[in-house]
Amino acid sequence: MSITKKATLLLIISVLCSVCKAQDKPHSDNLTAAANALNPVAPVLKFQLQPNYSIFHSGGQQLNLMTRIVIPYDGMLLPFFKSKDKKYTSMVRIEAPIISQTYDSLSEMNATGLGDINVSEVLARKFSWGKLGFGPCFGFPVATQSVLGSEKWTAGLVALAIYNKPKHVMMGVFMYQYFSFAGSSARPSKNYMTVQPFINYIFNKGYFVMVNPVCTLNWEEENYTIPLALGFGKAFARNLSAYIMPEYIITGPTKKSWVIQFNLNTMF
Repeated sequence: MSITKKATLLLIISVLCSVCKAQDKPHSDNLTAAANALNPVAPVLKFQLQPNYSIFHSGGQQLNLMTRIVIPYDGMLLPFFKSKDKKYTSMVRIEAPIISQTYDSLSEMNATGLGDINVSEVLARKFSWGKLGFGPCFGFPVATQSVLGSEKWTAGLVALAIYNKPKHVMMGVFMYQYFSFAGSSARPSKNYMTVQPFINYIFNKGYFVMVNPVCTLNWEEENYTIPLALGFGKAFARNLSAYIMPEYIITGPTKKSWVIQFNLNTMF
């Protein structure tokens, strides 16, 4: 074989190897992005836009654009305790919804504006099998129209448990318990829990399937909203993912209603 042919063959092999490496890295990045996107206490800064479109069985519809920011930091319980132990992860979650809802033309429930803002902090400890976490949560009655918020100041606790020992599987539960302690005397007191069990499976190229219903247990009014939910998503790069998830409400005040969630998640 001539020197020219050898050089050409080596060049082709080199290019093919480079292409393979370039393909392997995005796949690896996509797996990492999918895992971080699905993990509520992943130590990455997240900015999420999540429009939820609801079609109510009793009539009416609602578009809820949830804006969520997750901020990790070194320390425990905000700035009060500092820790360099890598077994612990602390983060603040800020959720601000923009809501537009329409019923019939004369309904007092027709409104568009900002809803109440929720802020929580989670301190999670890493174990060989996953993570456990807890912390405080607060609700601020800043809704621009009364029908879009509770007009109550709330506080409570958040807790979570995650099992991710298998490489491609993540399962667990995320819970909030809120109590009202101040606010408008004309509005009912708040005492409710949201329970979010989840089972996620991540495929090799960053695709994932998720069972992720958010159940609301209203102790004060004795009604319980339980949906069935199944979602599909994709991580497109190390810092970007998206999913779509339809929900069907099987019990509660909005029984037989449909909700369609779309989530766009950026990470830094």
